[in-house]
Amino acid sequence: MKAISTLAIAIIIIIVIAVVAAAAYFITSSSHHPSVATTTTPTIATNTTAPVTLTVVTFSGESANFIQYAGELFHQIHPNVQVEVIKYPFSEYIQKELTALEAHSSQYDIVGFTSTSALDVASYLLPLNQSVFNFSDIIYPQEDFGGLYYNASISKTEIIGIAYETAVYLMAYNATIFDNQTLAQEFEQEYHMNFSPITYENWTVVLDVDQFLMSHHITKYGFLIDDHVAHGIIDAFPAVYGWYYFRNSSLNMGNLAGLPNYNIMFEGKILPGFNYPLPSFNSTSGVQALITYRELVSYEPSPSQIQISYDNLPEFFSQGAGAFLFTSQLSYINNSKDVLLAPLPGGYAETGTDFLGISKYSSHPQLALEFLQFLVSPKIQESAFLKYGKFPISKQAFLSLVSNSSLPSYQREWLQEAYLAALNATANPPNVPQTYPALIPSFNNEAFQFLTASQYNETYAMYVLQQAANAWIKALSS
Repeated sequence: MKAISTLAIAIIIIIVIAVVAAAAYFITSSSHHPSVATTTTPTIATNTTAPVTLTVVTFSGESANFIQYAGELFHQIHPNVQVEVIKYPFSEYIQKELTALEAHSSQYDIVGFTSTSALDVASYLLPLNQSVFNFSDIIYPQEDFGGLYYNASISKTEIIGIAYETAVYLMAYNATIFDNQTLAQEFEQEYHMNFSPITYENWTVVLDVDQFLMSHHITKYGFLIDDHVAHGIIDAFPAVYGWYYFRNSSLNMGNLAGLPNYNIMFEGKILPGFNYPLPSFNSTSGVQALITYRELVSYEPSPSQIQISYDNLPEFFSQGAGAFLFTSQLSYINNSKDVLLAPLPGGYAETGTDFLGISKYSSHPQLALEFLQFLVSPKIQESAFLKYGKFPISKQAFLSLVSNSSLPSYQREWLQEAYLAALNATANPPNVPQTYPALIPSFNNEAFQFLTASQYNETYAMYVLQQAANAWIKALSS
């Protein structure tokens, strides 16, 4: 019996040593290889009885309300998991996030950000493995502008966040005007072009429609476009410029959307001797776009008196033919059931999507990852539109909603056109770190001078664009 006891004790000691060694290896491996970046099919112990709170931080609004709603559905599947969404005003949220992230705080598991604030938080986020998400179902151009980080030093792109809704800058028009067959026939006889905005192949048609409607006193304004110097110009100009950039291979160099984070306002490749691409808009294509932009603005209130902006555009909408706007503005337009959508002339759009990423300091990275997967799944994305009016990021959700006969016809039309535009939403401004403090003001101020000048020509257009390009190069060089 003594021999048996000694043998049993020895076996127990060996087993204990093996278990401790295995545990130590697992902990060491986990600390060097975060599973969120390497696991393709996460396994999460959600059947544990220990309560867990998953904290999301973002800006207040309907998007935050949708995330909280999805969190409640997630809780139904995983009763031990509570999802709490912390909301701050848009003007404060990014600084609140950075304060916690810079302190390496585990206060927030999931961090919300916009396209233009992406690189402010990028270094604090875990890289997301592409295979974890069903990117065949996600509208990738929405992901591209803000969800990706281009590391120029190694020429590698990393995924830092997942887009959880679709927002595109496109054309909205007053259906009561463009469904008028008498007006359509009159325009087509006079200009020999189709009146329907869905058919516009270039910006010249838009200007012809503006002239037709205003000269015949049908509308007070043409198609409204943002000319707000504080911010809106950096959204509106790329929307126009995209038509020219896509068709100029010497600028895009085979990358029609430009490089991630730099996008179409820069050339499509980094030239030898530089660690950033050069600006692309100080070119003949940029000149053509700026003159076109100026002519579009001439059919709306003078920017010297009233600047059209994200906030006031809806109130002017009923007095014009329509507007170039973000889909997020549709809910603010009166009688929106009379509004229909079309892509920008030539069949493209611009993106303005929001994202969620996982903090490096999260105590629950795997759980956070599973929640993000859940959030962008087709059924949850359908509810984003049905309950909160947010256009989905899921292709399957879009198609399901378009075929939903219980929805009003105008909403199904919105969904169909927003979906088609989102697939080619590549006319985007930059979102490198210098964008807000340097690039936006330097470009907007120069462009605004051109928009408000009493006289203008190609020489003046090239001058203001070159001034802006010089400022951009200085900001990137420093």
